[in-house]
Amino acid sequence: MVVGLEAEIEPSASLLVDSSAVLAYLAGGEPTSQLAGQLFDAFVAIGRNPATISMVTVHEILVRPFRSGLATVAIAEGFLRHFAEIRLAEVTYDIARESARIRASTGIRAPDALIVATALAAGVDVLVTNDRSLGAATQSMAPHVKVCLLLDQIQA
Repeated sequence: MVVGLEAEIEPSASLLVDSSAVLAYLAGGEPTSQLAGQLFDAFVAIGRNPATISMVTVHEILVRPFRSGLATVAIAEGFLRHFAEIRLAEVTYDIARESARIRASTGIRAPDALIVATALAAGVDVLVTNDRSLGAATQSMAPHVKVCLLLDQIQA
C-alpha cells in the first residue's frame, strides 16, 4: 500500500531530488515509481514544491538511456530540460570542496557526497531519495535538511 507524501513534504518546501527518485519516475516500473510520480506530477509540476536536481543526477539518469538508444535519450533530456519547476544545479568549486569534506567525514561515495553538498549549497528543505546510506549521510552532515525516503512511504 502506498502512503501519500502530503504529510512528509510540506507545501512550498524546497526539494533536492536524488537520482534514485528521478529514475523511479522515469522508469515507471519500480516499487517507488507511483510515489515518484506523485512527487513530480502533483507537487513539482504544479509549483507546490520547487525542486533542484544536481548535475550528478543528470549524469546518472542519462547512462541507461545512452545504453538504450537515442529515442530514450531524447525522453530523458526532455524531462531534464523542460519539466516545470526543476532547477539544474551545477557542481561548483564550493560544492566540490564541501563534498570532499563530507566524504572525508562519512566515507560515502563521491556522487553521494556531491548530492549532499548540493543540498547544502541550494539551501533545500527536503532531500528526496531511495538511498538509505545517502539519507543517513545527509542527516549526519546536514541535520536541518529533512530526508524523505520514498521506500519508507510504502507499507506492505
